[in-house]
Amino acid sequence: MLFSSQVVVFLQAAALASAVAPSGYKASPRSQKVVPGAFIVTFESSLPSSASFYQNLTANGIPVTTRQTFDPAIFAGTSFHLHDVNDTHLDTIGNFTQVKSISPVRLHQRAAPVGDAANVAKLWSAAKLQGRAVADSDDMTTHKMTGVDKLQAEGLDGSGITIGIIDTGIDYNLPALGGGIGPGFKISYGYDLVGDYDANGNPAPDDDPMDCLGHGTHVAGIIGASNDPYIVGVAPNATLHMYKVFACEDNAPTDILIQAFIMAHNNGVDVITSSIGSNNGWPEDPWSAATAAIVAAGTPCMLAAGNAGEDGMFYASSAASGTDVTAVGSVDNTNTPTAATIASYTIDGGAPVEFVYNLAVGNFSGISLPIVATSLDSTITNDACAPITTDLTGTIALIRRGTCTFDTKVTNAIAAGARYVFLYNNVATPVSPAITVTDVLGVAMLTNVLGEEIVKQLAAGHKVQATFGKDPILKIDTPGPVNNLSGNTMSTFSSYGLSAENTIKPLVSGPGGSILSTYLTTEGSYAVLSGTSMATPFVAGVVALYMQAKGRGISPKVINSALAATANPLNFNDGTKNSTFLASVAQQGSGLVDAYQMVRGGITISEANLALNDTANFVKSPSFYVENTGKTSMTYILSHQPAANSYAFDNSYGTADNYGVVSFPPQMDEKYSSVTISPSTLTIAPGAKKRVSISVTSDPSLNSKLVPVYSGFIKVTSSSGEVAGIPYAGVATKMNGIPIADPSLNIYDNGYAFGVVQYSGPGKTASGSIDLYKPSVGSVPFYYWSNTWSSKVIRIDIVSVNGTNPVFAAGLATVGSMAGFPWFWEARSLAGYYYANAFDGYLADETLVKSGVYKMVLRLAKAFADPARGREYETYETPPFYMDME
Repeated sequence: MLFSSQVVVFLQAAALASAVAPSGYKASPRSQKVVPGAFIVTFESSLPSSASFYQNLTANGIPVTTRQTFDPAIFAGTSFHLHDVNDTHLDTIGNFTQVKSISPVRLHQRAAPVGDAANVAKLWSAAKLQGRAVADSDDMTTHKMTGVDKLQAEGLDGSGITIGIIDTGIDYNLPALGGGIGPGFKISYGYDLVGDYDANGNPAPDDDPMDCLGHGTHVAGIIGASNDPYIVGVAPNATLHMYKVFACEDNAPTDILIQAFIMAHNNGVDVITSSIGSNNGWPEDPWSAATAAIVAAGTPCMLAAGNAGEDGMFYASSAASGTDVTAVGSVDNTNTPTAATIASYTIDGGAPVEFVYNLAVGNFSGISLPIVATSLDSTITNDACAPITTDLTGTIALIRRGTCTFDTKVTNAIAAGARYVFLYNNVATPVSPAITVTDVLGVAMLTNVLGEEIVKQLAAGHKVQATFGKDPILKIDTPGPVNNLSGNTMSTFSSYGLSAENTIKPLVSGPGGSILSTYLTTEGSYAVLSGTSMATPFVAGVVALYMQAKGRGISPKVINSALAATANPLNFNDGTKNSTFLASVAQQGSGLVDAYQMVRGGITISEANLALNDTANFVKSPSFYVENTGKTSMTYILSHQPAANSYAFDNSYGTADNYGVVSFPPQMDEKYSSVTISPSTLTIAPGAKKRVSISVTSDPSLNSKLVPVYSGFIKVTSSSGEVAGIPYAGVATKMNGIPIADPSLNIYDNGYAFGVVQYSGPGKTASGSIDLYKPSVGSVPFYYWSNTWSSKVIRIDIVSVNGTNPVFAAGLATVGSMAGFPWFWEARSLAGYYYANAFDGYLADETLVKSGVYKMVLRLAKAFADPARGREYETYETPPFYMDME
């Protein structure tokens, strides 16, 4: 079995709120939530699987309820709910000969649209639309960015290709999506794997995948919308399947996701796309492994790389991190479309001036009220962050975005008498504010330009009145104004790789910033959203066009190589300006997908990328083949196109309170690697191929302590002027030497609530008395810690100092694991965040320790470690303390 005899027990979440936060740190949520008592086991492929497994459980007196049984031809495993979660049962299961690994069932979220770029037309009823002719690809700036417009002009539309979408469901009543579901419709098949869940929280599947969140509907429109006045999909004539894995809430269990992928594969879809994930980055994670197995079985899978770009490098997503899974990053649209509702305002009772707004909560139906600004300074940075002294009764409060949360601003406006609030932006990028305040009738977002103009009029002494019709009118502005700030560059929210094992993720990037597509009928039918959620179905649509042109059944490896070889590398953009150097491969993968070149190009490269790993596992001479798929002999010149080095840590790493990965943008430099290409010139006959090997030497002055990622592209230019390429990336340090835990935040806390007394009995330290805790009166020890790097296994075990330690856990004799441990496949903590785990005397098997002297031992598996071997852990322990369990 993959892990030690002590297997995961998730009985309770880490205790957080009661502890006093360490200075400079914030309490951290777990990177992934789990379903209590639910587990997935994988089986050794050569041994009997599910039936005999459950027979073994019965024979050993272990009561379970089966959750999911998977097709063993794809993924040998099953999931179950363990009625009595304890170390003994899990230890027994782990020792079954057929069991390869055991993991918790995690909860995964859709790659949620990014708040600062999400512009959702949330309407309280179906809005009236301004008329317009049917759109074509010439109207779509994203199609022009990627050459999709040229392929559609040549007649490619995805006909004959079936795309399986795994998401929140689909509003199949939308005309743009075919107006129905079933044979003969664009959406030919759908299934809801979860339903609304039964009274016990178990899935209640049915055959109706109607969407209640909107995400899946938006994704589907990016792929297949047609006969619509505003949008056309990348593959508008492709056939769609929808596999709904979310109820009306934002999480989906691992085993449901695995089952959905297997179902789509077994139903014969040509491509699977899913904009779901969690910050994990481990290829061995069960969902990643299952998705990789489906890819190996011949079905290409497109997965969102994630929207955690602001959280720094090495933050890849599952199941995007699976082997040969196509992880997709996001590029900002060259234009910024909007989908917003229309109202009007007057100045001193003059002629009405039309404006658009984005509704956040409530509605403004049929009202006409004066606008009052909470500040007449349109450059204020902390507007309405403190209590408001102006009486806002009977007005619409106008507040500038900045410093504090939207909820704080709205709450302060309500306290001053307002029941309607306008928030206006402080940047040009559209935003749909997340508002949780309920004691308000309407909140909407205005553009920075409009807000500043209204403030200007109010400051000049004019009266401004806003008027709303009873029935809202939706206004679509597409393609919208040109995005001169970040258009055609990587979205700052797009997650960075590499994966936890240094594979190159993302593989490619697609348009994902400011994307207009279909949305729920009940919320206006259209929305502009941003995220890798939007980029992923776009790339899936491109793959459909490629299959239509080249034939179905093309292997995922060939598809990945074609995507990567023909993509266009992009310069770095920090969100405010373009740079002169290329963005790291860890951010963009191979660059922006080029659909036309992918389909019509004459150069084939055998590999999608070249992962060089770290210094301890360095790939010295990677190679690939260049194939001439054209009709005439060609000469090719190979050259090096370097990208900027990017550092996971910054120059202050290792100082007090700075042991975390730096947030976006990373520290970068242009100390480029030297690359030898052999041969550097090739002449290849039609249909022939030749091998090329490279040798990469990173700049010796790179600071290995800061974990530098060096990368670039091997550019292949033909004598006809055609260009292709292959990206490479490596890490100029020994990953096994990176501290997993933050050494500045390994704090044993001496209790809370009732305080601590000194104990001087048996087991005391040589230097004197030790701390005493008595859980029955609320006195318990805390252990503060933070993992600055990802780890396969994180354990906190309890060791008796003056008694016996009967449990042998990964090389350490203990009395058992702390409740809630071990954690498996854990992503790193965010910089400045901590965990606080309280020991109240309960172990993971729900037994209580006896009174005595104990210590807590934190162990984190190092990079590339075998977690069953105790010496491959980074280990920390608390001082001894006495637990009075009377």
